[in-house]
Amino acid sequence: MRLRASTCLVLAAVSAITACGEDPVPKLESERAALLEKTRPKAEFWSEVERKGGYAKEKAGVDKEIGAIEAQMAALQAEHDALTAALEQSRSVNAQADALLATRRAERDRLEREVKERAATLEHYAARREAPPS
Repeated sequence: MRLRASTCLVLAAVSAITACGEDPVPKLESERAALLEKTRPKAEFWSEVERKGGYAKEKAGVDKEIGAIEAQMAALQAEHDALTAALEQSRSVNAQADALLATRRAERDRLEREVKERAATLEHYAARREAPPS
């Protein structure tokens, strides 16, 4: 491609110089040699194109995979946030249940003590009733 462009430039230069009457061949050959030094051989150029194309395809595949993983991470983060909120709610409910359980246990303990006291009082009265009068 570059070679075609340089050839066109050379031909344009030849036609311009020919009109002036000088011998353009040595000058044009030096320009051609300079241009050829700057360009790469066709096989090397296309191997570079293929190599870069392969890398571009590979990069596109990796970018697509990264996008899928990022979407999956976003979904997992949303699920994690929902589970964290549910866990906090469960902990709150557990704390309320623990507080209620503690008050109910305290009430049970108080009632058990009262039952024991009343049972002791009843035993005392029963013992007094069964005892012979003095």
